[in-house]
Amino acid sequence: MREFLRTKGFKMTPQRELIFKSFFAMGKHVSVDELYDKVRQQDSSIGYSTVWRNLKLICKVGLAEEVNLGDGVTRYDRATETPHGHFYCIDCRKLTEFGMDNIVGQLAIISRENDFVPSGFKIEIQGRCRACRDKRAGEKTTAESAEAQRA
Repeated sequence: MREFLRTKGFKMTPQRELIFKSFFAMGKHVSVDELYDKVRQQDSSIGYSTVWRNLKLICKVGLAEEVNLGDGVTRYDRATETPHGHFYCIDCRKLTEFGMDNIVGQLAIISRENDFVPSGFKIEIQGRCRACRDKRAGEKTTAESAEAQRA
């Protein structure tokens, strides 16, 4: 990592190393707040703005990308060689990845047909996961039963 950053014109400080290691250890879809909490457990001297700037750097050098789903929270996802999209549950806020191998081919065709050269693809689909749909259905059934008893 140290040499990679050097080739991009950045040096690896101890704080940066901790932030990078923490980010990659946490997995996918990490918010600045989540990363800040994790980093502060190991070094309480690191400030929020330092974490935020380094997350931006991780994106700038191509190791991660921002994921914005319209809920006011920017998340950061590790860059992958295979494209993927996200299902986002509007109730429980769970993010689930899905492969886009078959979709990317179609998007490339549509791009060519429109004389457009894409630099990448992002697909985020909002809706409700099965658990939240089942929960809502159960609540609806309970409410209907209560209404029937009152009648």
